[in-house]
Amino acid sequence: MRSARLSACLAATLILATASIPAQAATTVCKNRNEIIEILSRKFGETQRSFGLQNNKRILELYASPNGSWTALITLPSGRSCVLGAGEAWTVVPPQPVGEPA
Repeated sequence: MRSARLSACLAATLILATASIPAQAATTVCKNRNEIIEILSRKFGETQRSFGLQNNKRILELYASPNGSWTALITLPSGRSCVLGAGEAWTVVPPQPVGEPA
């Protein structure tokens, strides 16, 4: 359940972030998934940190580096991936405690 909420939050954040980009500035980069992953690793030191399956069989993937750069991808069943967004200062939020306090 937590994973579904995290994926939903990430997806909503990406949608809101990309909605504010002017149409002429929004250039979608799509390539073979393996090619994009190799570029993210070699150029930015990013590795996969999380992913989630959408109901249309697409996979939302998040890559991040130790220095805080991040990239969000959508991967299609064909193996083609497109960059949804990228940025800096990626921060992992610790999970909230579950249950009653001790």
